[in-house]
Amino acid sequence: MKKHLSHRHAWAFAVLATYLPMGAIQAQEESFLDGIWERTSINTVLRTDAAYRTTGRRNQYNQNGAPYQNVAVARQAYVPPTLLLGVGSPDGPFPGLLPATNWNVPIPGISDTVRRSDFIPDRNQELNYFTLKASTEITTKFSDNFQFIARVRALFDPRLYDGFDAAEVAQFQGGIADGGGYRGDDTGRPNYFGAKARNGKNINPLELSSRNYMVDLPTLILDYKYDNLNIRVGNQQIAWGQAIFLQTFDVPNGLDLRRHLVIDRAIEEFEDERVPKLSIRATMQATDEIVVDGYVGKFQPSIITNPNTSYNVAPAQFYKPLDNYYLHNYDWKIDYGMRAKADYGNWGWSAFASSRYNPLGAFRWAKSGINKGLTGGFGALVETAYMLKVPGCSPEAYNPSLCRNYDSVGAALAESPFTVGPAGVYSGDEWFAAAGSIRLAGLDALNTVIEEFPALQDIYASSVNDINEGKNLLNTFFLGAGGSLRGTIEREYFREEVFGLGGSYVTSSDNEWLNEIILNVETQYTPKRVYTAPSLSVGFLKDDEYVITAVAEKWTRWSAAFPAAYLVFEYQHRSDSDLIGLNLKGYNGNDGSDQQSKNASGIGSANYLVFAGFQPVPNRTFVFEWAFLWDIKGGLLAQPEVQWNIGNGLIMELFYNYTNGHLYSNPNKNLIRAIDYADEVAVRFTYQF
Repeated sequence: MKKHLSHRHAWAFAVLATYLPMGAIQAQEESFLDGIWERTSINTVLRTDAAYRTTGRRNQYNQNGAPYQNVAVARQAYVPPTLLLGVGSPDGPFPGLLPATNWNVPIPGISDTVRRSDFIPDRNQELNYFTLKASTEITTKFSDNFQFIARVRALFDPRLYDGFDAAEVAQFQGGIADGGGYRGDDTGRPNYFGAKARNGKNINPLELSSRNYMVDLPTLILDYKYDNLNIRVGNQQIAWGQAIFLQTFDVPNGLDLRRHLVIDRAIEEFEDERVPKLSIRATMQATDEIVVDGYVGKFQPSIITNPNTSYNVAPAQFYKPLDNYYLHNYDWKIDYGMRAKADYGNWGWSAFASSRYNPLGAFRWAKSGINKGLTGGFGALVETAYMLKVPGCSPEAYNPSLCRNYDSVGAALAESPFTVGPAGVYSGDEWFAAAGSIRLAGLDALNTVIEEFPALQDIYASSVNDINEGKNLLNTFFLGAGGSLRGTIEREYFREEVFGLGGSYVTSSDNEWLNEIILNVETQYTPKRVYTAPSLSVGFLKDDEYVITAVAEKWTRWSAAFPAAYLVFEYQHRSDSDLIGLNLKGYNGNDGSDQQSKNASGIGSANYLVFAGFQPVPNRTFVFEWAFLWDIKGGLLAQPEVQWNIGNGLIMELFYNYTNGHLYSNPNKNLIRAIDYADEVAVRFTYQF
């Protein structure tokens, strides 16, 4: 039987660790408060970041760039099979006597042509990103062994973008409805920094954030060193890996994707993206060769982007997922792990084991909790037909053709994931394209939501056999809604045991190019990892996953006049998920209006190559950097950069993000396809004092 560290034991350990250094200080003859100001250092960094879009392609996850935004789509309503009392069904009263009638009998006169842009105002946003940032780090040394470190970070976004505003569609279908949980990210203007759970509370307890600002404490620790032992207690990042773009050993912290997704300056290795957590970390030099590092911490999930923000990665036609972080007490869950690393000259090894809640979590269909009825003439007809059904039939006598379990269609929809409202999904074609873009299987997701939410069967939904039937069903429901339907999903978290093993070797050769190359191989194995199912099933998806990463690093000098250049080559193979953590079974669908609707069939594995490095000029006034991420199934992210050290603490950085998800092969088989709207020129100005 597996045993996990209990909350009580974990926090007892935290309290004990906090008081260990205090006891050491009190043993000092001189009070640790004497001369404290002289032993305090303050370092402040001011920074502005901007990114300017250089492509006409828009973010397909936002309202203004959604599939079929400017394409007219014909919609026809069909008679629900349950209204035909089983006529034509193989399981009905007259099997074989009539042709099959599963969503293929059109309703005369109930059809139209829809174009999303007739409802969603067009916006041509040229500026992707603009923030002002201030960060101050305070270090106070109480003694040679004990110090306090705090870093306060503040960001402000003046909202110079012309983005979607929910108020602009309030005249359609009664507007975007609130209810069933926190919906503030969907019912107003884009929320650039807010990160709230289902109950409206901040997910990060040491953060204040709103639509255009955030203030947090990424570092707030007591640091104690004694002999070969180092203990850190407080809010902190725990970086176990240093690879560019890739993560294998780097499992303690989730990622914050709100600001610049994962396409910020790549050479920084997730430094600004890791989500800090309240934790205790102890590092000990066990022998001359072996270092042991362990942590116990409060679980903090990854922070995902909000709808209609520049780097949003989830279709805004659905509500932002309801986060159950507090509802199911994940805020009381504990992560812990241990790593050992050894160095024997040219050879080394490393290993880790961690028990954690996967910070990405997993997503599934959820009840909307919003009671809102159908609109329009056809909607009124459906409402009337529904009310003619017999209410309150016993379970034994229930038949969806004749009985109803709810007082209205709106009450039934509240018990399903769908809500009537504008800026949702308008057509069956759009449904399949949006599903494929987020690595879901559109047909499977449709059948799953009908089968797992009986309230939809109560309002005439039934399973379909193929994509054409699925489109017919969806278009019938969209016409009944009077425009579009919005979807609701929720986010859950699951414990997993993650294991890693690695080895390193430093080459020795008379050939300069082959000498002193640092070779690392790291492997990760996670049994029964829980993923979002491509069908969004409430039962999720479980798979054993392994990750293999190989890295070659080298410092080299092209001439005596130039400082050493850093070069790194990386390769990663992933058996079941992509770099973000989405299961590969959701790949290979379709994601655009120029593609035929397709149910995702998945790919067998994901493989990535990275080449990165930097080269300073002789006086180090300029540093040239580069980072390339190649998904071998046809996607490329290229990021060249130049850094100008102006002097007096002022630095300018200019880099370009080139994203191409359709270099070759099927674009729906590679990761970069999801972000190939993000071609941009980015600039930073940093002042440190």
